[in-house]
Amino acid sequence: MPSKDPLDELEEVLGPAALLTDPIDLARHTEPFRGPRGATPAVVRPSSVEEVREVVRWARRHRQRLLPQGANTGLVAASTPPPTGGPATVVVSTDRLAGDLRVDPVDRAAVVGAGTRLSALEAAAAPHGLTLPIDLGADPSIGGMVATNTGGARMLRHGDVRRHVLGVRAVVADEGCTVVDELTTLRKHNNGPSLSQAFVGSSGAFGIITDVAVELEALPAARACAWVIPVGDDQALEALLLLERGYGTWLEAFEVVSREALAAGLPLSDAARPFGEREPELAVLVELSGRADVEDRLVEALADLFDAGLLEDAVVADAGRAWLPRHGISEGLRRLGTVVGSDVSVPRPALPRFRRVARERVAERFPGAIVADFGHWGDGGVHCNVVLPDGAGAEEVAAVRELVLGLAVREFGGSFSAEHGIGPVNADWWRATVPPATRALVEGMKQLFDPLGVLGHPGLPFGG
Repeated sequence: MPSKDPLDELEEVLGPAALLTDPIDLARHTEPFRGPRGATPAVVRPSSVEEVREVVRWARRHRQRLLPQGANTGLVAASTPPPTGGPATVVVSTDRLAGDLRVDPVDRAAVVGAGTRLSALEAAAAPHGLTLPIDLGADPSIGGMVATNTGGARMLRHGDVRRHVLGVRAVVADEGCTVVDELTTLRKHNNGPSLSQAFVGSSGAFGIITDVAVELEALPAARACAWVIPVGDDQALEALLLLERGYGTWLEAFEVVSREALAAGLPLSDAARPFGEREPELAVLVELSGRADVEDRLVEALADLFDAGLLEDAVVADAGRAWLPRHGISEGLRRLGTVVGSDVSVPRPALPRFRRVARERVAERFPGAIVADFGHWGDGGVHCNVVLPDGAGAEEVAAVRELVLGLAVREFGGSFSAEHGIGPVNADWWRATVPPATRALVEGMKQLFDPLGVLGHPGLPFGG
């Protein structure tokens, strides 16, 4: 008598709506925003904590690798299964873990299912005058944002996701498939170590997040934006410092964008060119937020920058449309060739020199490449994207990444991952730069939460 297919066994427990096997249905779960397509025999879509536990029990019985997946908007390959030929990996989608979304305006907090999209949370919070101030070009799931510890363009003022997580509920893959339940909206909850924080930035390797409690912030009465042209990159950094000293928490964002990056974002932005036909070598998007008179404060700030000799030009822009060119960059770059994206950070004083050296080194070694850097200089982050002609080989891509990450980490004392998290793309850098004692402790946590090694992308450095 033939043995039962393990997937049939799972379907019997969860029902047919929870299991996708048709190639058409699988496509959106295996196609990353950047990088090669993955392969999976199935996508499992549990709709409750208990169903997640059933999936994890099943995976333990069959020693089946599970890949937790939110909106699949990640950029380091951790949210997409390996390509054909790699270990068989079943995707666990959190799409159906999105039904319960509670916003408490008095508590200034929300409790959401892990599959809830950022846009859905924002839509529910906005009528109460609240927001989760993590500004991203994509629309990720909240669980995915926790698993990667997303930063975003407004991290300068509001910090990363870790700062906003109040509590997490997650299922781990120990013998009892334990539910770690710290789902609380309490701010003052100092009763010992917080296991919730173990799941922040874990890339799904420690457990499957099912619910998240987040702290919200008040929506500002108004925002005001300007695109400015600094005299040079050193002056861009000086402008940031002047704005921080003079305008404090009014300063919401400070996005430094190269000519190449801005040009890539403009065709997709449906917005007027900030400086007409002029294409500055460097531009900065400045945003202030606060009271209704915030635009007056912005004009005052720009005058201060001109008086200090830091700017060549400035254009006050509609706060809604000003961000369109900036958010269009990543999609625009894809149309230019093979994008080698490097998400790095360096100490803020080193930002101008890092930018110059990176561009010089890439031009020397890869003459046909386009360097399209942009980033959140307020928190030291730089998306140092290098675009190679389509058809570039894997060795050339790896060489570009080695150049940029090596420069940031070894020469400038920075990080190889500013906000994209850990995945197969940067796993070797984690192994090479994280101290051995720290690696051993992380691996010990993995053994505690997932002793059989069934959770997370198999290419993670702490994937088991």
